[in-house]
Amino acid sequence: MNQVIKIALPGYNAVTDNNPDHFSLYVNPDERVDYVLIKEHSYETITVPITDLEITHGLGYVPFCLVFAETSSGVWRKLFSTPLDGTGLSFQVDSSKLYLINNSGTGVNFSYRIFYDEIA
Repeated sequence: MNQVIKIALPGYNAVTDNNPDHFSLYVNPDERVDYVLIKEHSYETITVPITDLEITHGLGYVPFCLVFAETSSGVWRKLFSTPLDGTGLSFQVDSSKLYLINNSGTGVNFSYRIFYDEIA
């Protein structure tokens, strides 16, 4: 007999629910599909004008996020919470929002991914 491991997202019952989308971890060796261990909350590629942009995630805690910016046509750079490379591009995240910061003086394409993992 194989063992199943399921960790449900808030609001779902791990014992009775079988939808893998409702779990942060879902491992069942009897199934041929492996599910993502780090679940994404949301993602988007968006143009941020000269001002900053706020994305509401509403998780109630600081989630793990990855943010990239298109620094030239087809060239994407991973961003950090402090603009380390002189581009003026960075991001911040708190318990309710992701802030895409654009101090470059022109509109920039950002791509972000917000995960359910809590940053402590």
